[in-house]
Amino acid sequence: MLGKTHFAVGMASALAILQPQTLPVLITGTAAAAVGGMISDIDCGTSQAHQGADKIMTATIAVTSIVIFIDYRFRLGVYDSLMQNSSVSRLLTGLMAFLMICAYGSRQPHRSFMHSFPAMIMLTACMDVIYPDAAPYFGVGFLSHLLLDIFNFRQEKLFWPMKKGFCLRLCSSQGAVNRLLLIVGNVATVFLVITSVPIRRFASLILAFLFP
Repeated sequence: MLGKTHFAVGMASALAILQPQTLPVLITGTAAAAVGGMISDIDCGTSQAHQGADKIMTATIAVTSIVIFIDYRFRLGVYDSLMQNSSVSRLLTGLMAFLMICAYGSRQPHRSFMHSFPAMIMLTACMDVIYPDAAPYFGVGFLSHLLLDIFNFRQEKLFWPMKKGFCLRLCSSQGAVNRLLLIVGNVATVFLVITSVPIRRFASLILAFLFP
């Protein structure tokens, strides 16, 4: 599937499965799921994803920047939570390991290492070092990418470094199914955010203030 579809489905999948209970986790978890959903496509080959690898990295930086801005502007406690569960040295170690794995994966053939369970495990472990609360969301987003791509015609080496690949050859990565999943993913993400526990609590506070 295309990157924007993985982006949307990754967020929707993580929100549906993990159901964040606090506002900081809702924000960081959604962002981590978005990154997890699209990071696999930084690998190389003739894929459209590789040609747009810079867009993926730009989107990743943009998502991170938005989270930082929202936390700073509204004092949500994301930074405080990060420092409670981690440290600067731990954060830098996890980030360096994450970037090194991605740098290696970006030089591999398309749908090989970066489309494998070992890559998912390693990158999720790095995310757990960086920010434990966001790691499950990243993992679910990454897994959703692997599951969607297995329906296409090009094989994924899920058990890399084993050479055997897997695909179901049921649909094109750019056809009607991709467009449908994009719509469903976006609608589901909006619905799950609006109906999440943190947003409902926030809405209740506003209503209580407006109508005491």
